[in-house]
Amino acid sequence: MSIKFLNFFLICSVFVFGFSFGHYKYPPYYQIASAKAYVINSLTSDLTKFSTCSLPQSFEVIDDSHAFLGHAYGSPRKMKINNGLGKNSMEFITNNKSKLRSITFTGDVFSSPSLDKWKSLRQKTNDNLGIFVAPGNSDVQRLDSRDIFQISEFGQQKYPFLKYLDGTPVIFEDSISNNWEVSNATVELANNIDSEVVIIARHNLPTLDLLSLANSKSGKSSNLITVEELVQRFNKDTFFYWVIGDSGAFPHLPRLSCLAFKNHTFIVNGIGELPGDAVVLFHKGKFYEYEIESTQG
Repeated sequence: MSIKFLNFFLICSVFVFGFSFGHYKYPPYYQIASAKAYVINSLTSDLTKFSTCSLPQSFEVIDDSHAFLGHAYGSPRKMKINNGLGKNSMEFITNNKSKLRSITFTGDVFSSPSLDKWKSLRQKTNDNLGIFVAPGNSDVQRLDSRDIFQISEFGQQKYPFLKYLDGTPVIFEDSISNNWEVSNATVELANNIDSEVVIIARHNLPTLDLLSLANSKSGKSSNLITVEELVQRFNKDTFFYWVIGDSGAFPHLPRLSCLAFKNHTFIVNGIGELPGDAVVLFHKGKFYEYEIESTQG
């Protein structure tokens, strides 16, 4: 066997292995991908700018609560096995749907969405439960998945749109369409609301400084701004609460983060089928952390 043939064989073998590894996502694909994302995101992230905050823990779901649930399909490592809602998400909904007034899914509801899956979301809850979706990349980034979402009952609205939860205004954003950037329409809508508190529900982190909390950088704009630039766009006399669902999918990420900068508070969570998975609850004007029954990832 000649040296040239051996080199050619080795190059072809590496190419085939690399292609198969990336395309079929053989283990440990997700461990490597998450570690890579963590390193890259850490280079541009600066969480030291923020003061840490903590949500009071609720050990039960109080009647008439509103839930915010990020990355509901759960572990990316298990998405080929479970293409619906993750086990932790499903158990939370099943056990508490009679106590909840609404659920806001802050993106990545399904890893591989279909119209049947969006229909099943209503069937797994009840007609009286308000369901809102701030879509994520898994939900609408592909053209076919966006078409499917817009046909479903949850994709009929034009984003951003405004609803009130017990009198508190909530803006629902499609951050995928804006490549993570906060749209002018969202800023205008938020600044024209006559309220001391405004909640903004979205999938992606809105500033560069928070990138180390993200599950991935899929679809991120190269023009993403800093938190200092973000706060300058909003009213200074309003308290803004950003509830964000693109985190928590991997073991190196926190189950729930609460960070504050001036009059803006960022509450970031996501389900990863990991011990300590947490849902954000909102009840009578206050946020709470509710830990779902732990499962082993």
